[in-house]
Amino acid sequence: MSKLDKPGLFAVKLPSPEGPVVAPNGWILNVCSFDPKDPGWPRRAGDITATHVSKPLHTHTVFNTSTDEVTGIPAALAFGPDGCLYVTDEGRRSIVRVTPEGEISDFISQYKGTSINGPNDLCFDEDGNLYFTDPWGSSLENPIGSVYGFNWKTEELYQIHTGLAFPNGIIVREGRLIAAETQTSKIWEYEIVSPGRAENPRLFCTLPEAEAGHSGWKGPDGMKFDQEGNIYIASLGVGVGVYVYSPKGELLDNILTGGDHTTNCCFGGINLQTLFVTVDDLGAIVTFEMETSGYRLPFCPSSWEDHPWSKMLPEQPE
Repeated sequence: MSKLDKPGLFAVKLPSPEGPVVAPNGWILNVCSFDPKDPGWPRRAGDITATHVSKPLHTHTVFNTSTDEVTGIPAALAFGPDGCLYVTDEGRRSIVRVTPEGEISDFISQYKGTSINGPNDLCFDEDGNLYFTDPWGSSLENPIGSVYGFNWKTEELYQIHTGLAFPNGIIVREGRLIAAETQTSKIWEYEIVSPGRAENPRLFCTLPEAEAGHSGWKGPDGMKFDQEGNIYIASLGVGVGVYVYSPKGELLDNILTGGDHTTNCCFGGINLQTLFVTVDDLGAIVTFEMETSGYRLPFCPSSWEDHPWSKMLPEQPE
């Protein structure tokens, strides 16, 4: 599925890179979740950075999610139907909303009056309804993680699935909601029954490392669809990189990223045929030129002329 045997290098010296997403005007955004181990690296915990497809290895910090009281731990990004950028932040324990004017606020931080754990990943469906995972503090010994859905029109929040051992990546398409559970290496599939609501969890697949008897922080992280409905699953802790599964849950391929802790991916570039992959232990984003196109996310800025969030980004490189 990849035209390259070895990945290209897109961005470097990124501490705990995660959550890549297509931004307006050829930019790719990603998060930096934690402070760097190397004090000489220029990014820090909470940074949201941008690198342009025409100028790899030249990265800019756009904003930081930290406050005076809390150090941000951003994990994923998605553009919403209102032209704002949404960030899952485990440090702030909220879904963070960032307007085109740079105003940063907590958008979702409670469920039925109680603080959520700390969200990890998110996605929007074509009608603007929001789905996210909420794992912070959960584990095999303490499975308190949940999957939530948010009705954009009514602003109602629904708990879709709970009792999970670190729910992580989440994707939605054509009535199917799919979420990863990292510490069990399971991928769950749900049927969307109404805006923001999904039911009937069933096991979509189990990643091979779990079948081989591995445990702990090894398992699925972020995920994306390609245009054919195949699912690309970033894998932590086993050096596999990205697994590729068919729409029916059959393992088709794996893409080696050169690192042990691959955290997430997105399709971007011309015709969405470049796969951008964040690799934690490399502190880098690597790229693959693919033979297939990625699924264009709802509200993707590349399909929105004069996207309002453009004003947050640097000038386009010449």
